[in-house]
Amino acid sequence: MAVPTPRCPLRPGEPCSLCQLNVTGPADCGLVYLVMDDPELRDLLSTYRTGAGTARSREEAVAGPSDGVPNVVS
Repeated sequence: MAVPTPRCPLRPGEPCSLCQLNVTGPADCGLVYLVMDDPELRDLLSTYRTGAGTARSREEAVAGPSDGVPNVVS
């Protein structure tokens, strides 16, 4: 019987790569906890997942807003 591979909720479509020490999957991942605990980051992730955001909003999510304020996501 095959063991299911957990998916990373922050990288849609990719398996959990256990990128942090002492992590067994998304359930105990510190990064997943931080993103899901922050309402703004969770909303941004939701927009990214659904594809509802425009190309410009996705670029801002990666590069930061154009107002010169540093981006805390990157």
